[in-house]
Amino acid sequence: MRAQAGLDLRNVDLEGFVRIVAEETGRAFVLDPSVTGRVNVVAPQNVSSQALFEIFLNVLELNGLTIVSGIDADRIVPINDASGLAGRARTTGGFETRVIQLRNADVNEVASVIRPILPSEAVLSVVEGSQLLIISDRAQNFSKIQGVISSLDRSNGDAVETIRVRNGNAGDIAQTVLNLDLAPAGATISADGRANTVVVSGPITFRNRVRQLVDELDTPQRSIATRVVRLAYADATQLADVISRSFGNLASEGDEAQPQAVTIVADTQTNSLIVSAPTDRVGPIVQSIQALDFRPSQVLIEGLIFELSVQNFAELSVQFAAVLNDAVAGGAQFSFDGRQTLSGVLSSVSRKNVPDLGSGGFFGAKATSGDDSFVGFLTALSRQSTTRVLSTPSILTLNNQEAEIVVAQNVPFVTGSFSTVGDSAVPNQPFQTIDRQDVGLTLRVVPQITIDGTIRLAINQEVSNLTNSTSDAGGEITSKRSIRTNVIVNDERVIMLGGLIEDGNGSVGQRVPGASDLPLVGNLFRGRSARSDQRVLLVMLRPHIISNDAEATRLSRKAARDARRASDLIQPLSDGKYPAVPDGRFPYDGANLNQPFDAGFIDSVARERQFPALPTPLRFGEGRIE
Repeated sequence: MRAQAGLDLRNVDLEGFVRIVAEETGRAFVLDPSVTGRVNVVAPQNVSSQALFEIFLNVLELNGLTIVSGIDADRIVPINDASGLAGRARTTGGFETRVIQLRNADVNEVASVIRPILPSEAVLSVVEGSQLLIISDRAQNFSKIQGVISSLDRSNGDAVETIRVRNGNAGDIAQTVLNLDLAPAGATISADGRANTVVVSGPITFRNRVRQLVDELDTPQRSIATRVVRLAYADATQLADVISRSFGNLASEGDEAQPQAVTIVADTQTNSLIVSAPTDRVGPIVQSIQALDFRPSQVLIEGLIFELSVQNFAELSVQFAAVLNDAVAGGAQFSFDGRQTLSGVLSSVSRKNVPDLGSGGFFGAKATSGDDSFVGFLTALSRQSTTRVLSTPSILTLNNQEAEIVVAQNVPFVTGSFSTVGDSAVPNQPFQTIDRQDVGLTLRVVPQITIDGTIRLAINQEVSNLTNSTSDAGGEITSKRSIRTNVIVNDERVIMLGGLIEDGNGSVGQRVPGASDLPLVGNLFRGRSARSDQRVLLVMLRPHIISNDAEATRLSRKAARDARRASDLIQPLSDGKYPAVPDGRFPYDGANLNQPFDAGFIDSVARERQFPALPTPLRFGEGRIE
């Protein structure tokens, strides 16, 4: 081992530095595979081997490493792994494991005091039955640890006692007692924040005095404070129920039999909450109320309901008969919906009435010979009906609030009838029970804005209409298309809720067996009708999140411009003749949102466009009415 060594190491690999120390000190080292890193060590003068080893220990500590000494070689390992390898005496700076026997103090109480002052890499174990503490830590830390243990492990006159703090903070109470300077020589007071206890050691009289002070300081505040909290956005009644459930039934710790009184009263007129609670609890309650009273976002839901139906119908038939002595002797007759039969035509002619052959084209002929005749007619019909319905409902609502829009007719349906029959055949006091139902468009939706900016929609949409047909049991038949679903959609994205493409075909053929199979003339013994029904239904939604007034103004102006354009397209053209066509357009174009609320503007339009002219509004002058 050399007496002096010079150090000028810059960005040197840690393994190389260990090699230098081994050569200078003559010690053997075994490196853990996880030992890596680079060091910088600069000494202006030569250092001794002993000083070099001290520098080496400091470098290891800075890199989170330590030495576990052995018989022929020392091991260099991470500090966190050193406690598991400890078993022999360590060199200076290494880990040691010591077993400490307690004679007087309780081993768990001493461990609760020692554990907070140990470094994170140290290991503390308790053997309760033998009053033993097993500690693995650096050698230089044991002098301090043993000093604290010795002061705690005294005779019964200087025992250690823990005092539980139920309401206050153990650290604050311990500091208050220390500031009183009541502790005799050798007595200590400390706090365990994890268990919220005050740990005191010393004579019995001192411990009793500290216990009395802690009990006096650890008293919950019983004074009641009252605060009035004005709400900006939340509903006072709903929020009062939430706060009452959260804070109203809580009791003080250690005082389960007598809960602290918390009263929350909602004032609906001013939308305020009156909070009465102990002084130490008013602050958290008010903070919770203010956290829940935030401005909610709004959601505009735009809907599109498109329905297109096409119905085609075609019919061709030939009917004829021979009439002998005013009686039908034979022929061909077919019956189709909406079409008169041959027997019906003959019956109408016999009563001197004009027969109704129905819609479409027809051709008839009659040949008479005496009392006998031959009658026949041909009918043909092709019918097509098209229906196109486009509805674009829009509705604006608050986040998490249900909204409903109904554009429908309130149609009465007879659900029952009753009449009292007396001595006569005429019913006496008849009456009917009627149930009114909305037939049209209904959109009911509950939007919920999620934390990532998407929108969850609970949707109930229904479209119904009258079919102008009645059932066998009586009453008009209504058609209904409804959707009830829950979806998630991004802001300003379109989502399709449902669609329907229906294609129905049918035909009715009637013929005379045998005769209808004859060439050429067989067509005179056939009749046929065919129909084709097609329907397309599409329902789509697009939500918009409105989080500020500027966004609401922009969407309002856009809706006004769209309404203005639509009203311009459906406005009837005026030819300038009497009577004049009134102006039915939307009264403003969205440039000024206050325009439709201007009474003078609306009134002037009504006076100029309507006939007869409306009288001017009353104006009040000084002492007179104009």
